[in-house]
Amino acid sequence: MTKKESFHPYFVGTEHGRLSFGTIRKNNEISACMLQSGPDGGRHYVTMDSTGNKEEGMRGSTKAFCPGTLTVKSGKDIENYTVPSTEPNNIPAIWCEAENGDIIIKASRGKIRIEAEDIVLNANGFDGKSGSITLDSNDKINLKSQIIDINASVSAKIFSDKTVEVIGKGLLNIYGGLADFADRTTKNRRSKLSADDSCIAQNEVRNAT
Repeated sequence: MTKKESFHPYFVGTEHGRLSFGTIRKNNEISACMLQSGPDGGRHYVTMDSTGNKEEGMRGSTKAFCPGTLTVKSGKDIENYTVPSTEPNNIPAIWCEAENGDIIIKASRGKIRIEAEDIVLNANGFDGKSGSITLDSNDKINLKSQIIDINASVSAKIFSDKTVEVIGKGLLNIYGGLADFADRTTKNRRSKLSADDSCIAQNEVRNAT
């Protein structure tokens, strides 16, 4: 790979920090502007890159690196409530938007905690394939609240390879316009809910496969 050349580099700084323009970095890309900490400049710096692959996001990228805690705090002067109203004005204090590509939040050796008065997750698909919210855990997913409502406009399903428990300590209501209950023996005989041989209950079809 041909080594890039920076025609007008400029550097200014002291033992406490350094500001540079047009620095050629180890990856052979040019940093248009870089701010470094003097005592720990190799690990603590902010850079704005001007070269690299545009499609992969290298050119025009901004990167911040620090060996300690990165803190962003804002919104002190925002009035999100108009007295005497208790309804929020929904004024953003921090706005993060990716016009193209993904947003990744990762804690390899820690937890990701989101705290707010209300939390809203929206997935707006456009092609019938996107618009999904996926929760994937290799151990357990806990939902704890005073009230949990699950509403599906087309279908709602609960599957388990082993045990499914439905417990209502006070009251358990189960209602269906047409209810079909079957156990494992149903796969060897016609369901009692079937009027004739041409009408097989859905649970029987599932157990037979």
